Amino acid sequence: MINYNSGILYNAGVKGGGAMYNSAIYNLIEVSDDGHAQELLSILADISTADTSTGIDIISIVKMDTETYLIVTQDSILEPLNLHVMRDSKVELLPQTRDMSEEIPGRHGEFDFGTEYKARNITLHVATPDGLSQKEKEDLKRKIANCLNPVKGIKKLVFLDDMDKQYTVKLSGKIDPTNYVDWFQFEIPLKMSDPFIESLEEHSLIGSGVITNAGNIETGLIIEIAGEVINPSVTIGTDTLIYTGTVADGETLIIDTDKQTAKIGNANVAGDYNGVFPSIPPGDTSITASSNVTVKWRDKWI
Repeated sequence: MINYNSGILYNAGVKGGGAMYNSAIYNLIEVSDDGHAQELLSILADISTADTSTGIDIISIVKMDTETYLIVTQDSILEPLNLHVMRDSKVELLPQTRDMSEEIPGRHGEFDFGTEYKARNITLHVATPDGLSQKEKEDLKRKIANCLNPVKGIKKLVFLDDMDKQYTVKLSGKIDPTNYVDWFQFEIPLKMSDPFIESLEEHSLIGSGVITNAGNIETGLIIEIAGEVINPSVTIGTDTLIYTGTVADGETLIIDTDKQTAKIGNANVAGDYNGVFPSIPPGDTSITASSNVTVKWRDKWI
């Protein structure tokens, strides 16, 4: 991996070969090339490609906007803040657990009623570039405060050395910078209220087929049923989801099995739904549905 131009990476390895251009910015471009001639790839405000090869180029674009994503690049830069991520940063291997048990007087040990996961914690120890003036330091502090403001909602944290996964995080705790003459450092305490890691890409299937959860823990689904249809049903594995009523032309019934909701627009129609909210386990699950049904999901890991 070679670093050019203050954090813009060229030829960083990606899965399956090819190259990654400009991985330190927010449109990540994977290039797979079967050609044998010269290729020219230019990155502007919009992406334009000039290609003189006779082979096949495959370009996939993952949109990561700076309002939603925090990105740790392969050379350990936290974007969009341009902060260096230190080696002592911590991502919990497993979330802390909540053990449910009860001691019974007169009996040895205790009864185990199972275990649940608590929120997951991530701590990023970061440092600014050096050579900052006092005004530049204060301006950067305000930029950091605005970017990490927990009142604005959650962020998606992505590590580009494992870029098919995202962590849903929110600032949780105090930021206390340690100041030096022309730079400063601090820790960013982040919390994952939902402790599970999701795939960056949302998968989808229209109609019947087989869907695959490539993660290692069950994941929820979003089922979209477009009207006009009367009494629609969908079978997911061994579970059958049934809505009793009409979804009018131009309307869409949306069933979210994680949130356990059924809505048409903003209207709650759970009373007309049979209350089945399946999750799919790791591996393959069969779907039986008509062509007006779209099933969406993300792979999930512990």
